[in-house]
Amino acid sequence: MINKFDDIFDSIYDGSQISLDVLLTALKNAGATQMESVMLLIKNLKMPLREADSLIVNSSVWQGSKEDVFWLRNKFGEYLDGLD
Repeated sequence: MINKFDDIFDSIYDGSQISLDVLLTALKNAGATQMESVMLLIKNLKMPLREADSLIVNSSVWQGSKEDVFWLRNKFGEYLDGLD
């Protein structure tokens, strides 16, 4: 599946912000998850994890799930805090 997403990356991304927006839309439409999209940005753009994650979570493409992502992360953090 990752190769499919690499092909999408190669065919769309030209270094511009517009192509990045188009890329994220194409990836999501092709079935890529947020994590797969983050991994693709890290791999192909040598982007740090935090930067790639922030770009994906805050993108207009994934805007509809932003609150759910933060809720899940907060709950996970609370769980980890409770392990002490």
